[in-house]
Amino acid sequence: MVFITGGTGLLGSHILLELVKRDKVIRALKRPTSSLKQVETVFHYYLGEKAPKLLDKIEWVNGDILDVQSLDNAMDGIETVYHCAALVSFRKKDFKRLMKINKEGTANVVNMALENGVKRFCHVSSTAALGRTSKEFYTESNKWVTAADNSNYAISKYSAENEVWRGKEEGLEVVIINPSVILGIGDWNESSLTIFKEVRKGLKFYTQGMNAFVDARDVAFVFCELDEKNLINERYLTISENIAFKDLFKMIAREFGIKGPTIEAKPWMAQIVWRIEGVLAFLFGKKQNITKETAHSSMSITKYSNDKVRKALGFEFIPIQISIQQIVNYFKSKNL
Repeated sequence: MVFITGGTGLLGSHILLELVKRDKVIRALKRPTSSLKQVETVFHYYLGEKAPKLLDKIEWVNGDILDVQSLDNAMDGIETVYHCAALVSFRKKDFKRLMKINKEGTANVVNMALENGVKRFCHVSSTAALGRTSKEFYTESNKWVTAADNSNYAISKYSAENEVWRGKEEGLEVVIINPSVILGIGDWNESSLTIFKEVRKGLKFYTQGMNAFVDARDVAFVFCELDEKNLINERYLTISENIAFKDLFKMIAREFGIKGPTIEAKPWMAQIVWRIEGVLAFLFGKKQNITKETAHSSMSITKYSNDKVRKALGFEFIPIQISIQQIVNYFKSKNL
């Protein structure tokens, strides 16, 4: 039996879909207040009329990765854990929450896996957990370096990954993937899919930055395939392509049939914007979409290599252009 945390999110829902396709017996953790809408959306989109029957195969249990007792109860009889639950935030004030959920929460899941005799621990880390160096391409061999430009999110995910490596030393077999920015079918008000909403609204500015992107289906496939092929005790960068933000925005705009961004946002402009948003957030409780960390990231050119996982699995990733086409078509079908 497989136990999964974070199953109600964008990636978690796609991993559940992949596990169901592989006929796994699944127990999934969710908070009592969590919605299953994302999971239902993914299953109905890809499985059609088969979705209700396959959704019923998932055993949902209430709990929280910060509630050790609920984890202990949920892991009874579990052989493999898929740990996907995490907080993503780039707001300075969320540092303690990031460490609480990502580091301490992961430590709790690792500890309860060890306590319950779980054999294998599969963990979703992040490209953010890699060390920052001057190499042209980041690889799995990058060592963490303490630096001022490490985001609080990166620190929390690096700390979480270390908890998993500790679990390996204490007897767990581990599978670790480090995905980049994940795109997939879901709610465009949540996670990375807000990119589509902003472009659809008529985004005018772009930056000269670059990052890596990947389809949620590919991340789910790679995660499960590494487990099934027993490629353990290593980590694998899980990215499809390195794409300039300008090109990404243009791809999305083209699929929506609208004009893409044409004005380059200079570094000094980004610095002003994040400061203004910070003041508004402080004064009026407005959600801060652009922070110092996201402004810095938008200007950075970061490239990652996917050679290791491609060679290990003989696998080719879905081109991001194809992912964008399918996601935009989904949003169009919902009249968004």
